[in-house]
Amino acid sequence: MTDALYHELILDLNRFPLNKKKLGKFDFRNRAHNPLCGDTVEIFIKFDGDKIADIAWQGEGCAISTASASLLTDFLKNKNKSEIKKLTQAKVLKLLGLKKINPTRLRCALLALKCLCP
Repeated sequence: MTDALYHELILDLNRFPLNKKKLGKFDFRNRAHNPLCGDTVEIFIKFDGDKIADIAWQGEGCAISTASASLLTDFLKNKNKSEIKKLTQAKVLKLLGLKKINPTRLRCALLALKCLCP
């Protein structure tokens, strides 16, 4: 494991995740599970027309999957449906600030993306 894997941002988001809440009403919900480590992420989106009016996530997992769900949901605030479809693995890794990541941790980093783009 490299020091970059658990840099300060990832640790902070693990302690204080962004957008980890329940939405009372939502238009989209999807759950993804990583059977290798047990991480689970569920994303909820409320749309106002084509635009994301509110976004949240719930789940349990390692620091990387928690940080990824936090950063990805925060990035998507006020975006539209077409921007969700344009998301890539590279964008998620850029949000996390990770240039290199081993295959096992890559699954953790991309779990939230898997919820949005199964």
